[in-house]
This record gives sequence, C-alpha cells and structure tokens, in this order.
Amino acid sequence: MLNAVPDLLRGAWKRASIVNEDGTTDTDSLVVWLQLDSSMVDVRIPVDIDDPLMCEASTGRTTCSPIETGADGIRRATAEWHTRGPNDIAIHPISAFPEPGLLEWNEDGSVMIERAPSGAYVEEWHRLPGSTKRLIERRTDVGHRVYVAGDLAVVVTDHRTEAKSPFDGEFAICEPVCNDSKWRIVASTLPGRIGEDVDVGI
Repeated sequence: MLNAVPDLLRGAWKRASIVNEDGTTDTDSLVVWLQLDSSMVDVRIPVDIDDPLMCEASTGRTTCSPIETGADGIRRATAEWHTRGPNDIAIHPISAFPEPGLLEWNEDGSVMIERAPSGAYVEEWHRLPGSTKRLIERRTDVGHRVYVAGDLAVVVTDHRTEAKSPFDGEFAICEPVCNDSKWRIVASTLPGRIGEDVDVGI
C-alpha cells in the first residue's frame, strides 16, 4: 500500500506513561492509539472524567520514515500525524500533533518510546498482544467510521451541527463479547455510554 507505515508501528497501542518537560507525569489517563496501514485514531480520556471537553480524540493518517537500526542495536524511526484533513474528525477539543515523534522500539517490538524533538514530552507505549492480526477501517458515511486492531475497536460518530457541540460526537473504545458477534463500549468520550453494545460490522 502506498505510504503504508512499517509493520513495527501497526496495531493497538496503549500509553503507559508520559513525562512532560516540566517534570509532570501522567500514568492514569486512558490513551489509546490504533495504527492501521496508514490510517489512525487517537483517543485520550483523562482519569475520573466528568467533563467530555477534557477529552482529546482525532482521526487521521500517519507517515513514518524507514526504520533504521543504530550502532546500539536500537530500531528508530520518525513519525508524523496528520489530523487536519477535510475528512478527518477531531473533537473534545480539536487535537493536533505539532511535532513529529522520534520513535524507538524494544527488542520484541512490544514497547515503543516516543520523544518530541523539542524535549516537550516522552511517552511510553505498549502494543496490545495480537493487535496486528486484524487491521480494519470501515466508513459508512462522513460522520461514522470504525477502526479495528485485533480485539480493540474505536467507533467514531460525528453528528455535530455547525455549533460543534461535543455531545453530538463520540469516540467509543470497544471490546468484543460473544465471540465477536457483539462489541461493548468499555470507555468513551461520552462516559454515559460505557457498557452499551455497538455494531462494529465485522
């Protein structure tokens, strides 16, 4: 596929931690990134959320340089995320990635460290087991799409009007139940939806 990212970057990634330049850290927020061949979805839900406006979520595409192995044996690449395209959805509030990410992987590729070139942050990501086996993107219309990586899905719904109310858009993180015949929301930018069943369509 043209402009596909390296295999090592694909799958469902869950953030374990972020350390900011000022020394603050976050190990509690739920941050999930599903990376398909080039499409991606990123969902960031603060711990103990009580206001959907505190969430950040976006769809887009990723470009990545070829992976190179340094003299120290560590594999590295540089990735950029493009979330401002005319067909992208970004809500709670609009999310953007102003810097590329300097990436490096551990020996088996299950842990990835992402650094900002400016030193603004360091993030540690863990790839969910089996999440490279099934990479799917479905778009039924401009306001609805589904991203699947292994046994994790993000269902994106955007029915916002010109007023752009955050309550008319949702990024729902889902897991399968009943042998994939049904999927259930386990986290959402609209927390009142947690526990509901959804049709992922796979």
